[in-house]
Amino acid sequence: MPDTLKWDTRLAVSVDAKPVTPIDSFNPTFNVPVQPLHSLEADNVAHVVQPQAFTFTMAVKAIGTAVATLTGLAMDNTAFSVVVQQGTGSDWTFKSIALNDCYITSVANTIVIDGVPTTTFNCISLQAVPTGA
Repeated sequence: MPDTLKWDTRLAVSVDAKPVTPIDSFNPTFNVPVQPLHSLEADNVAHVVQPQAFTFTMAVKAIGTAVATLTGLAMDNTAFSVVVQQGTGSDWTFKSIALNDCYITSVANTIVIDGVPTTTFNCISLQAVPTGA
C-alpha cells in the first residue's frame, strides 16, 4: 500500500529569509491562560484573558556551523523565524506556519557515545500564525 503522505518538507531556522539549519525535532507549547473571576454573590461571573505565550524547544544536529550560528543568535538576541522548507511535492500538516520574532532563551548540548551529538534550544516566539491544511 503506497504512502499517500509525502514527508518531503521540514522545519528550518531562517534569519533574514536565509536558511540557517534544518530542525531535527520541534516541541511547541502554546499557552492561553484564562482566569475565572468570582464575586461574593456567585462563582465564575466573568473571566480575565492573560497574554498568550508560545514557547518551543528544537533540537539541531551539532554538525558544521549550525550550532555556532544559533548560539551566536542567542548571545546577540537576534530574532529568527521558523519556516517550512520543501523539497518536492506539496503535502504538509500545515498549509503554512509562521513563527516570527523567535528568540533563543537557553541552550543545552547532548553528547552521545555513538551517533551525532545534538543541541537543544529553548525558544520563544512573539508571533505565531499557524494555518490548517
